[in-house]
Amino acid sequence: MARPARFSSLSALSRAALLLLTSGFLLLPVASAMESVDFSQAVARALSNNAFVQAAGEEAVAARRDADVARGYLLPSVRFDEKFVRTTVPGEAFGLKMNQEKLLASDFADVRNFNSPPPRNDFIATISLEQPLFAPKAYIGYGMAKVEADAKAQDFHRRKEDAVYRVLTSVIDVVTARQFVEVAGQGLSDAREHLRIAESFEAAGMGLTSDVLRAKVAVASAESAKVTAGNRLELARRGLALAMGEPGAPPVDVTGPLPEFPDSGTSGGAGTAAAGRADLRASSLRVGNAGSNVRLRRSGYLPDVGLAAGYQVDAEDSPFSPDNRTWKVGVGLTWNIFDGMRREAEVGKALAERRRARAYDRGMRDQAAFEAARADMGVKEATLRGEIARAALASAEEGVRLLTSRYENHLGRMVDLLDAQTALDGARAARIRAENDVRLSRAQRLYASGGLLSLVAPNAEKGKENIR
Repeated sequence: MARPARFSSLSALSRAALLLLTSGFLLLPVASAMESVDFSQAVARALSNNAFVQAAGEEAVAARRDADVARGYLLPSVRFDEKFVRTTVPGEAFGLKMNQEKLLASDFADVRNFNSPPPRNDFIATISLEQPLFAPKAYIGYGMAKVEADAKAQDFHRRKEDAVYRVLTSVIDVVTARQFVEVAGQGLSDAREHLRIAESFEAAGMGLTSDVLRAKVAVASAESAKVTAGNRLELARRGLALAMGEPGAPPVDVTGPLPEFPDSGTSGGAGTAAAGRADLRASSLRVGNAGSNVRLRRSGYLPDVGLAAGYQVDAEDSPFSPDNRTWKVGVGLTWNIFDGMRREAEVGKALAERRRARAYDRGMRDQAAFEAARADMGVKEATLRGEIARAALASAEEGVRLLTSRYENHLGRMVDLLDAQTALDGARAARIRAENDVRLSRAQRLYASGGLLSLVAPNAEKGKENIR
């Protein structure tokens, strides 16, 4: 029995050294305190800091500006030009002199005045106006740009909902990982208690060395499980920071209770998803735009009609001493009769793109219906697993209590007690996972139906109003 006793002394010495080393680390100054946020704060930070949300918001702003650009092709275009010309080109010099109203009868007396004129200066100031009167492409293009801006706003809305869902899952991961650390610590405490009982029996000559060794292995396994749980908690905290859009993703802890989501029955299937999901609304808008694109390409067969007007000032000596003022007004028509069959090819391409948009929209709606059905089944499954996990935990706790009592009364074996303890540790973890899965499954159902953002962050629903 001397060898096991020596090993027991070495083990005790190792534990003491480890405790001393750990205490030393605890006495070191903390470099930086870990930030803690509650769920609402995490959501607010994600909606303002998440890079993908910001990118989607800028895309929506750019689409709205594209609509403004398209509208500009329907509005008058006013332009001012000022230029200085000095020339000896005969035709130009004659034209400049005529524009300045300085052409004299004596200029026609000698042909050299036309063939070899002296250098001529002219300051030309022009104000021109152009107004489309009939521009089918501009009208249809403006309507398409507005619809695409609305679709981008819906994309922005869905991206915010994605960010909220990711924050929610990250928060649940942090809380679950922290509870796993507590369970691992509780399991380690129980394993050490079993080891203490086994060592006390061995010291009294009423226990087996094999029981002590088994108990030590159980303690080592529990310590390893606690280290693993701690690492998972660290990763979960960093995942939360990443979901919040924190630069460098430093670990962020969670405070406050987990969000509770109402059990509203089923999500309603594809109909509710189609009505509530912003990505499906965006897809529907783009299907309509694909049809408008066909009209846009066919409008190439129609003419364009526009109004043009101009006011010009010519001056030889200085732009501030005008010699003559002239104006012009006109209406123009442009009609492309034949362009090498390019319009026909563009119409055929637009028809194919419309069929593609319809097929893509149908695929998205089928996928949304599948996700809604899967979310409904997930809620039912998680609820049942939660009930089973609670019952299993109660049974496992009672089993460990009975086997501990039997072992203390020399009626049971250590291996049976350790097996029961392992089952208890698993039941504790399963209960935590099941309870949090119920919350997550209900959130998944809201996410699948498009109602998560309106419930968690109702102020963020005003996506279009925030785009300027």
